Amino acid sequence: MRRKVRISVSNLDFDVLDKLPPPQKEAAMRKLEQMVADGVAPKFDMDLEMLWGTDGRAMRLQAVQNAQSPVNRHPATGRPAWFCNLHNQARFLRERRPCGTPEVGMTDIYFGDLSLIPGEMLQHINEVSEKNIVTVPMQPGEVLLCDNYRVLHGRDIFDGDRLHAVSWFGDEKLQDDSAANKPGDLLNVVLNSAF
Repeated sequence: MRRKVRISVSNLDFDVLDKLPPPQKEAAMRKLEQMVADGVAPKFDMDLEMLWGTDGRAMRLQAVQNAQSPVNRHPATGRPAWFCNLHNQARFLRERRPCGTPEVGMTDIYFGDLSLIPGEMLQHINEVSEKNIVTVPMQPGEVLLCDNYRVLHGRDIFDGDRLHAVSWFGDEKLQDDSAANKPGDLLNVVLNSAF
C-alpha cells in the first residue's frame, strides 16, 4: 500500500479569532499553535503538526500526525501487518455508532496529502477489521500486555472499573515526575520507572 495516512488527534475551535484585525489574528494563531504543540503534543507518542482548517473549518486548529504507512512489516518474516486503527479514528465511522467523545478529542483520518479517505473505503476497512477480531476473554485480576507497535488492539464494552497503564520501553527516561500526582497515573510512573 503506497498511500500513507495521517490521524488528527484533537480539534480546537477558535472562531473568536475571526473578530481580530488580520495582523493580531495571525499572531494569535501562531501563539495558539505553539501553545498546543507545547501542551498537547507531548501527551501523544507521535510527531504532530499543528494545522488550521484541515477539515474545512478555517478556525479549527488540529494536531495532525505526520504521514505514516498503514502497513508495517514483521521484523523477522517481512510479512505485511495492518498497523492503523483508522476504523476507530475515522469520524465517518464514529458518527454511525454511539460515541460520547467531545469535539476537542474527536479524531479523524486523512490520506497523507490530507485529502479525505472515501467513506466506502473506510467502511470496507472496518468490515475487514471486524471480521478478523480475536477475542481475549479476561477474568478479574488478569493483565494483558501488548506492544502498540506490533498489534492492532482495542477493548469491548464492559461493566466495572478499568485500570489502564502504559509503559514506553526504550532509552528515553520518564521526564515528568509530576504525573504521580495525577489520579490514575501512579501506576504509569511506577511501570515506567521500573523499566
